[in-house]
Amino acid sequence: MPLKIVAGILAVAATATLADWIWYTFGVRHSVVAGLIHGAALLTVVGAVLGTAAGRLVRGLPIGAAAGVGGALAYNLFVLLIDNRPYGAAIPAAWIVMWLLLAVMEGRWLRAPAHRSWAEIAVRGLAAAALSGVAFYLALSTLWGAPPEGGRNYAVQFAAWAFAWAPGIIALTAGRARRSVD
Repeated sequence: MPLKIVAGILAVAATATLADWIWYTFGVRHSVVAGLIHGAALLTVVGAVLGTAAGRLVRGLPIGAAAGVGGALAYNLFVLLIDNRPYGAAIPAAWIVMWLLLAVMEGRWLRAPAHRSWAEIAVRGLAAAALSGVAFYLALSTLWGAPPEGGRNYAVQFAAWAFAWAPGIIALTAGRARRSVD
């Protein structure tokens, strides 16, 4: 795995950890606006990682922001339609939407004209959602569970976020893009 991908995963984990610190320290309340801001900011960093992997850092920024906003909007829609618990079924559903949005924009727009085929995009997007989803689930109690007696350990939080984001980022950036015929 290239060093720039490892550095990117660490940057995403650092951003997610900083966001957690802000949410917990300042008591940010869950709202549509807070979710949109959080999603856009965090996923802009993910877009930077994908852009760097493709040799197009600046072009990656808006795809991350768009996926972050799309994921946040999907979360709020799923809360309305499926499950209104803050940590219910809406989170994994929005997680899948976010990874699929990233896969489409990374594979078609970021890499154009040597874009990925739709089949490859689907496989990468579903792999990113599933693998990162499992990792996120395994780290969930560390990330969002009740804090330990002595308070949150942000070094552990950082490691948990790196663990949760790594599989998805790797799934989207591994290998070379094949030129699509469609």
